Amino acid sequence: MLSEVAKLCQTMVRIPSVNPQAKTAFQPPYGEQQMARFVCNWLNEHHLDGQIQTVAPNRPNVLAVAPGQNPAKTLLLCAHLDTVDVRDMTIEPFIGQARDGRILGRGSSDDKGPLAAMMIAFRDRVHKDNLPHNLALLATCGEEFDRTGSDFFATQLSHHTNSPLPGKLAAAIFAEPTNLKVIFAHRGVVRLLLTTQGKSAHSSRPEKGKNAIYPMARAVTAVENFAAELAHRPPHPQLGLETASVTVLHGGQQVNVVPDSCTAQVDWRILPGRDAQQCRDELNLFLKNQLHDDIAVELINQYDPVDNDLEHNIIAALLDAAEAVTGRREKAVFAGATDASAFTRWNIPKIIFGPGSLHTAHTQDEYIEIDKLDQGLTAYQKFLNGNWGIDE
Repeated sequence: MLSEVAKLCQTMVRIPSVNPQAKTAFQPPYGEQQMARFVCNWLNEHHLDGQIQTVAPNRPNVLAVAPGQNPAKTLLLCAHLDTVDVRDMTIEPFIGQARDGRILGRGSSDDKGPLAAMMIAFRDRVHKDNLPHNLALLATCGEEFDRTGSDFFATQLSHHTNSPLPGKLAAAIFAEPTNLKVIFAHRGVVRLLLTTQGKSAHSSRPEKGKNAIYPMARAVTAVENFAAELAHRPPHPQLGLETASVTVLHGGQQVNVVPDSCTAQVDWRILPGRDAQQCRDELNLFLKNQLHDDIAVELINQYDPVDNDLEHNIIAALLDAAEAVTGRREKAVFAGATDASAFTRWNIPKIIFGPGSLHTAHTQDEYIEIDKLDQGLTAYQKFLNGNWGIDE
């Protein structure tokens, strides 16, 4: 028999919620609306007062808040509704099948398995009553591309007159596949769009046009050289080096037309203390110094680096919960970026913690191991039933 959390994970994997990225008009499997309705209905079926937050058309968050004995502080539990794309998958992406001790399908590891565990742990702790502080559950849209949902929520939270939370936000825990390691830091991300302009012409007479791909090819090589320079800079003691990669390239309309434009996207992972606009200016200057071509450099979006006070009591409380379940007591840094970046404006603990492995997330045959999912639920329950570490 599958556990409740495994069945809930299965159900949610079968609900497509692929992040539409920059698209404003899209059809299923893109968009989080169907997933948000399911999560909100599940919360309401369990008398948890789920509320839909409309972030953008077909892009909702879901929020539930339970009052505590001390209404001055709130602990936020956060997971995301969206997944990465499914176009390269080698298994049926929304199969949600239980096989060989695993739940298969897109989002099983990132982030529907961790979300399922967090939802049940939230329900169980609220129903137990006697919450020491307010407890909130937030399921966000947009985490996989530009933090649409978490940025929307954080902006609302900054407006004290219409804050979606009671009391003061004291700490936040973000459900991600960390193998129940307590993640205290991750690098940020700066995403940049490079554009070259040319002039179209018939390909039999290329001299009548200006091929936009050629200068972009030189720019791509320059970015590779820039990334090599990053590798020689001083590393962060925990997070290591900054990295930069060209990850998307688009140019040309058809084979017999000289292309009049070309774009490339750059993913640059940054260390604490870096500013996104300054990073954009740095790469722009590098390209100008290296090339004679006109390369436009535009900031698409950013995720701030995340760091935490390792001595905070909430880290010890989460380590206690993980150790009770796995026998391991591990702090670590995270390779990816998360919704925690939206909360760097507040000096609060922003901890990433959940079941599953990042190694199986975003893969062609994504899965989560059922026993690890069960462990994740138990770890969340042990933490929420103990001292949350925010009493000071």
